[in-house]
Amino acid sequence: MPNRIIKESICTSEELANISPEAEVLFYRLIVKADDFGLFHGNPKIIIGSCFPLSFPKESKVQSWLDELCRAGLVATYTADDGKKYLKLLSWDKHQQRRASKSKFPLPVSFDSTCKQKKSDARDNTCNQMLANVPVNENENVNEERETKTKPGVKDAGVVDGFDLFWSVYPKRVGKKDAIKAWGQIKPDEETTAAIVEGVERWNKSDQWTKEGGQYIPYPATFLRGERWNDECQPAIVKKATAEKNYDDDEDFLKG
Repeated sequence: MPNRIIKESICTSEELANISPEAEVLFYRLIVKADDFGLFHGNPKIIIGSCFPLSFPKESKVQSWLDELCRAGLVATYTADDGKKYLKLLSWDKHQQRRASKSKFPLPVSFDSTCKQKKSDARDNTCNQMLANVPVNENENVNEERETKTKPGVKDAGVVDGFDLFWSVYPKRVGKKDAIKAWGQIKPDEETTAAIVEGVERWNKSDQWTKEGGQYIPYPATFLRGERWNDECQPAIVKKATAEKNYDDDEDFLKG
């Protein structure tokens, strides 16, 4: 399991400030246990064995902490096609680096429930503002969220799984509705999806996409329709930093 990034901004996070210390501990342990897509088991029994191997808190306690994270908008749960519970750490891609091209867990199509933070009694572990079957991109920009509302039947399960993987790694997330349409026209299988994601990650390190603030990055739909993942790209040139003279040693620099 790769190391994870925890930023200094957690000290001023309003979401973390509104949960109990125990729930915050669970949140940090989920960060180091989740895969490169921010996904992990949602079964409290599995969470206990994985995240608390030395203390073994009660299952009801872990469930209540998980409910707190849900209400704070830090975590969302979902049920996969295999009938098992899983969870996703929201806003994962904003803070963590992704190395794997495929998740260890089934990708979420919709969330069982996600809850918005509300002021309530500390003993209240229920979600009074539950939203059932919330789209996977609930935590994204509102305008992008509106773009995902397509006609029934347009986005089948294969399109959702593969496209969400592509969308999560693409640096220029605009024109989502058009990108979904382009993805549906290609209908990539699992192997092609992996090639597309690998191609995006390769282009992310290219000179063309990194120079001048990324203004030459094409729209996602353009990238898909042109099958740009098959194109060769020039890696970005990394400028070597000039080593500064170290005057902390025994050398007398005044003597040349």
